[in-house]
Amino acid sequence: MKDSTYCEEPPLAGIQSGLQALLNAQLLLGNEMLKMVRAPGGVIDSLSNMKLPTFKSCCDIPPPCWMPLSLGELCCQMPVGASGTICLVVTNGDFRAHTYDFVATGKSSAAVSFSTSSVTLGPKERVGVTATFTLPADDAEKDCRCIGSEVLIWVRGCRDHYLRWIVKEAATTSPCCAEIDVDDDPDYVLHWYDHFYTLRPCLGTTAGAASPVRGASP
Repeated sequence: MKDSTYCEEPPLAGIQSGLQALLNAQLLLGNEMLKMVRAPGGVIDSLSNMKLPTFKSCCDIPPPCWMPLSLGELCCQMPVGASGTICLVVTNGDFRAHTYDFVATGKSSAAVSFSTSSVTLGPKERVGVTATFTLPADDAEKDCRCIGSEVLIWVRGCRDHYLRWIVKEAATTSPCCAEIDVDDDPDYVLHWYDHFYTLRPCLGTTAGAASPVRGASP
Protein backbone atom coordinates (compact mmCIF):
# COMPACT_ATOMS: atom_id res chain seq x y z
CA MET A 1 0.00 0.00 0.00
CA LYS A 2 1.34 3.39 -1.00
CA ASP A 3 2.00 6.12 1.47
CA SER A 4 -0.85 8.63 1.55
CA THR A 5 1.67 11.47 1.28
CA TYR A 6 2.96 10.20 -2.07
CA CYS A 7 1.52 11.89 -5.19
CA GLU A 8 1.97 10.30 -8.57
CA GLU A 9 3.32 12.63 -11.33
CA PRO A 10 0.88 13.00 -14.23
CA PRO A 11 1.99 11.09 -17.37
CA LEU A 12 2.50 14.29 -19.43
CA ALA A 13 4.34 16.25 -16.77
CA GLY A 14 7.77 15.19 -18.04
CA ILE A 15 6.94 16.18 -21.61
CA GLN A 16 5.61 19.56 -20.50
CA SER A 17 8.69 20.33 -18.44
CA GLY A 18 10.94 19.31 -21.36
CA LEU A 19 9.07 21.53 -23.79
CA GLN A 20 9.25 24.41 -21.32
CA ALA A 21 13.01 23.96 -20.96
CA LEU A 22 13.41 23.85 -24.77
CA LEU A 23 11.35 27.03 -25.17
CA ASN A 24 13.42 28.82 -22.52
CA ALA A 25 16.63 27.78 -24.25
CA GLN A 26 15.37 29.09 -27.62
CA LEU A 27 14.36 32.41 -26.08
CA LEU A 28 17.77 32.73 -24.47
CA LEU A 29 19.49 31.95 -27.78
CA GLY A 30 17.30 34.51 -29.57
CA ASN A 31 18.21 37.22 -27.06
CA GLU A 32 21.92 36.48 -27.45
CA MET A 33 21.65 36.63 -31.25
CA LEU A 34 19.87 40.00 -31.06
CA LYS A 35 22.69 41.31 -28.87
CA MET A 36 25.25 40.16 -31.46
CA VAL A 37 23.31 41.72 -34.34
CA ARG A 38 22.86 45.09 -32.61
CA ALA A 39 26.38 45.28 -31.25
CA PRO A 40 28.84 47.77 -32.84
CA GLY A 41 30.42 46.10 -35.83
CA GLY A 42 27.67 43.50 -35.93
CA VAL A 43 25.46 42.36 -38.76
CA ILE A 44 23.46 45.59 -38.97
CA ASP A 45 26.62 47.70 -39.26
CA SER A 46 28.02 45.32 -41.86
CA LEU A 47 24.84 45.54 -43.96
CA SER A 48 24.78 49.34 -43.70
CA ASN A 49 28.33 49.50 -45.07
CA MET A 50 27.58 47.26 -48.04
CA LYS A 51 27.10 48.99 -51.41
CA LEU A 52 23.91 47.33 -52.50
CA PRO A 53 22.01 48.39 -55.63
CA THR A 54 19.13 50.68 -54.82
CA PHE A 55 15.94 50.40 -56.78
CA LYS A 56 12.59 52.07 -56.24
CA SER A 57 10.79 48.77 -56.65
CA CYS A 58 11.41 45.22 -57.78
CA CYS A 59 10.21 46.17 -61.27
CA ASP A 60 12.71 49.01 -61.85
CA ILE A 61 15.03 48.53 -64.82
CA PRO A 62 18.74 49.29 -64.19
CA PRO A 63 20.56 51.71 -66.52
CA PRO A 64 21.85 50.13 -69.75
CA CYS A 65 25.44 48.91 -69.70
CA TRP A 66 26.41 51.21 -72.59
CA MET A 67 25.65 54.40 -70.67
CA PRO A 68 28.70 56.36 -69.33
CA LEU A 69 29.70 55.42 -65.80
CA SER A 70 29.96 58.16 -63.18
CA LEU A 71 33.15 58.49 -61.13
CA GLY A 72 31.43 60.88 -58.76
CA GLU A 73 31.78 64.60 -58.13
CA LEU A 74 34.82 66.43 -56.77
CA CYS A 75 34.51 69.93 -55.26
CA CYS A 76 37.37 72.15 -54.08
CA GLN A 77 38.33 75.82 -53.91
CA MET A 78 41.44 77.87 -54.68
CA PRO A 79 42.47 81.37 -55.73
CA VAL A 80 42.75 82.46 -59.36
CA GLY A 81 45.93 81.14 -60.94
CA ALA A 82 46.32 78.24 -58.52
CA SER A 83 46.22 74.63 -59.70
CA GLY A 84 44.63 71.43 -58.49
CA THR A 85 45.40 67.89 -59.61
CA ILE A 86 43.64 64.57 -59.93
CA CYS A 87 45.47 61.29 -60.42
CA LEU A 88 43.35 58.97 -62.55
CA VAL A 89 44.41 55.39 -61.81
CA VAL A 90 43.10 53.45 -64.80
CA THR A 91 42.98 49.66 -64.78
CA ASN A 92 42.17 47.62 -67.88
CA GLY A 93 40.10 44.75 -66.53
CA ASP A 94 39.65 43.11 -69.93
CA PHE A 95 41.57 40.19 -71.44
CA ARG A 96 42.53 42.30 -74.47
CA ALA A 97 44.35 45.60 -74.95
CA HIS A 98 42.47 48.91 -75.03
CA THR A 99 43.44 52.48 -75.91
CA TYR A 100 42.36 55.11 -73.37
CA ASP A 101 41.68 58.73 -74.27
CA PHE A 102 41.56 61.50 -71.66
CA VAL A 103 39.37 64.48 -72.50
CA ALA A 104 37.98 67.49 -70.66
CA THR A 105 34.64 68.95 -71.74
CA GLY A 106 32.52 71.82 -70.53
CA LYS A 107 32.84 75.59 -70.32
CA SER A 108 36.12 75.46 -68.36
CA SER A 109 37.69 72.62 -70.33
CA ALA A 110 40.49 74.90 -71.61
CA ALA A 111 41.76 75.19 -68.03
CA VAL A 112 42.49 71.45 -67.82
CA SER A 113 45.60 69.67 -69.07
CA PHE A 114 46.62 66.00 -68.91
CA SER A 115 50.00 64.38 -68.42
CA THR A 116 49.11 62.33 -71.50
CA SER A 117 46.09 62.47 -73.78
CA SER A 118 46.11 58.80 -74.77
CA VAL A 119 47.63 55.53 -73.59
CA THR A 120 47.29 51.87 -74.53
CA LEU A 121 46.99 49.27 -71.77
CA GLY A 122 47.38 45.54 -72.18
CA PRO A 123 45.21 43.01 -70.37
CA LYS A 124 45.02 43.80 -66.62
CA GLU A 125 47.58 46.62 -66.92
CA ARG A 126 47.29 49.86 -64.95
CA VAL A 127 48.51 53.42 -65.36
CA GLY A 128 48.24 56.75 -63.54
CA VAL A 129 47.39 59.88 -65.55
CA THR A 130 47.35 63.35 -63.98
CA ALA A 131 44.70 65.95 -64.78
CA THR A 132 45.63 69.52 -63.78
CA PHE A 133 43.06 72.32 -63.39
CA THR A 134 44.42 75.89 -63.33
CA LEU A 135 41.68 78.23 -62.19
CA PRO A 136 41.22 81.08 -64.69
CA ALA A 137 39.79 84.51 -63.94
CA ASP A 138 36.00 84.67 -63.91
CA ASP A 139 34.43 84.82 -67.34
CA ALA A 140 32.18 87.72 -68.23
CA GLU A 141 29.49 85.26 -69.25
CA LYS A 142 27.98 83.35 -66.34
CA ASP A 143 24.99 81.11 -66.02
CA CYS A 144 22.43 81.27 -63.23
CA ARG A 145 24.37 78.94 -60.90
CA CYS A 146 26.88 80.00 -58.28
CA ILE A 147 29.04 76.91 -58.56
CA GLY A 148 32.31 78.32 -59.88
CA SER A 149 34.17 76.61 -62.69
CA GLU A 150 32.94 73.20 -63.73
CA VAL A 151 34.43 70.62 -66.04
CA LEU A 152 33.83 66.99 -66.98
CA ILE A 153 36.86 64.70 -67.03
CA TRP A 154 36.32 61.79 -69.44
CA VAL A 155 38.20 58.50 -69.57
CA ARG A 156 37.21 56.64 -72.73
CA GLY A 157 38.35 53.06 -73.10
CA CYS A 158 36.33 49.84 -73.22
CA ARG A 159 33.62 51.90 -71.50
CA ASP A 160 33.19 55.64 -70.96
CA HIS A 161 33.78 57.05 -67.47
CA TYR A 162 33.29 60.65 -66.35
CA LEU A 163 34.11 62.77 -63.30
CA ARG A 164 32.42 66.09 -62.53
CA TRP A 165 35.02 68.53 -61.19
CA ILE A 166 33.84 71.80 -59.61
CA VAL A 167 36.34 74.44 -58.54
CA LYS A 168 35.24 77.57 -56.66
CA GLU A 169 37.27 80.76 -56.44
CA ALA A 170 38.38 81.57 -52.89
CA ALA A 171 41.18 83.38 -51.10
CA THR A 172 42.37 80.15 -49.50
CA THR A 173 42.88 76.72 -51.01
CA SER A 174 41.02 73.66 -49.80
CA PRO A 175 42.44 70.20 -50.54
CA CYS A 176 42.36 70.02 -54.34
CA CYS A 177 44.39 66.88 -54.86
CA ALA A 178 42.67 63.53 -55.25
CA GLU A 179 43.23 60.02 -56.56
CA ILE A 180 40.39 58.45 -58.52
CA ASP A 181 40.25 54.74 -59.38
CA VAL A 182 38.91 54.01 -62.87
CA ASP A 183 38.20 50.29 -63.13
CA ASP A 184 37.44 49.71 -66.80
CA ASP A 185 35.77 46.29 -66.70
CA PRO A 186 33.89 44.94 -69.72
CA ASP A 187 30.33 43.71 -69.33
CA TYR A 188 29.92 40.37 -71.09
CA VAL A 189 26.74 39.40 -69.25
CA LEU A 190 23.47 39.18 -71.16
CA HIS A 191 21.11 40.90 -68.73
CA TRP A 192 17.43 40.14 -68.47
CA TYR A 193 16.60 43.82 -69.01
CA ASP A 194 18.73 44.35 -72.13
CA HIS A 195 15.78 43.85 -74.48
CA PHE A 196 14.07 46.90 -72.95
CA TYR A 197 16.67 49.27 -74.42
CA THR A 198 17.15 50.67 -77.88
CA LEU A 199 19.22 53.63 -79.04
CA ARG A 200 16.88 56.52 -79.68
CA PRO A 201 17.81 60.05 -80.82
CA CYS A 202 17.00 62.95 -78.52
CA LEU A 203 14.72 64.85 -80.90
CA GLY A 204 13.89 68.32 -79.70
CA THR A 205 11.11 70.43 -81.20
CA THR A 206 13.30 71.95 -83.92
CA ALA A 207 15.34 68.83 -84.58
CA GLY A 208 12.23 66.68 -84.75
CA ALA A 209 10.59 68.94 -87.30
CA ALA A 210 13.70 69.21 -89.46
CA SER A 211 14.82 65.59 -89.22
CA PRO A 212 12.08 63.04 -89.83
CA VAL A 213 12.49 59.59 -88.37
CA ARG A 214 14.36 57.29 -90.73
CA GLY A 215 12.06 54.86 -92.45
CA ALA A 216 8.95 56.93 -91.76
CA SER A 217 6.74 57.80 -94.70
CA PRO A 218 6.85 61.49 -95.72
